This record gives sequence, structure tokens and C-alpha cells, in this order.
Amino acid sequence: MVWALLARIWRLQRALREEVAPGLARLGLSGLDPWLLSVLRSYPHPMGAARAMGLPPPTVSHMLRRLEAEGFLRRSLDPKDLRRYRLELTPKGEQALREAERLLEEALARRLARLSEEEQALLARLLSRLEGEA
Repeated sequence: MVWALLARIWRLQRALREEVAPGLARLGLSGLDPWLLSVLRSYPHPMGAARAMGLPPPTVSHMLRRLEAEGFLRRSLDPKDLRRYRLELTPKGEQALREAERLLEEALARRLARLSEEEQALLARLLSRLEGEA
């Protein structure tokens, strides 16, 4: 049962990403880019972002270099520690993230519309419980 549930969660996530992929491509983004841009708001250092996403640092580093080269991010010295740099979204990055969030919200809303309001509330409660600490 555990593997069946994990597979369903993974397929839903993948289906949502595939549904919004054309819209993301028009923005110059791909699969996990919106997530990374969002994470950078709370974790502006590459290692922190990698940890928050649960992805290997080299993968995140590659994504960050590409997003920076395409003008979604800018790099600056961290005023608290001049040995480190921090990344922040440019206006282009902020706009792209807002649009990507809208695309993802609309795609999920279409799926959630298949559920009653009570079922949606129950799903939200159950997901909150599953996300909590074990």
C-alpha cells in the first residue's frame, strides 16, 4: 500500500508539472525552476536552497547558474558574511515566479474541482498530518 500511495503522489506531481510545462517554457522556465525560485526567498544561499529542496548541491548549482545567466537571479555578497554570496530574484524572476505559481495553482484547482468542498478540506487536513513530524 505504501508504494501504491507514493506512486500516486508522484504521478499527480508529474502530471501537474507536465500540464504546466508549455506555460513554463514560454516563461523560460522548466520543471523544478519555480520551486527553486520560491525556495530562494527563504534560503538565499545555494547550500541552504539545496538542503531545503532535498536535491544534490551540484544539481542546484547547475540550475542556479542557468537561472542567473537567463536573468532570473542576481548574485551579491552576503552583508553578514562577505565570504559568501546570496542569490535574489530579479524583477524578471519575480514576474516569472508569479506567473508560474498562477499556472500551477490553476492546474491544481482543476484537479481539486473533481472533489467536493468537504473532500478538499479532508485532503488538506490529511496532507497536513502526513507532513508533520513522525
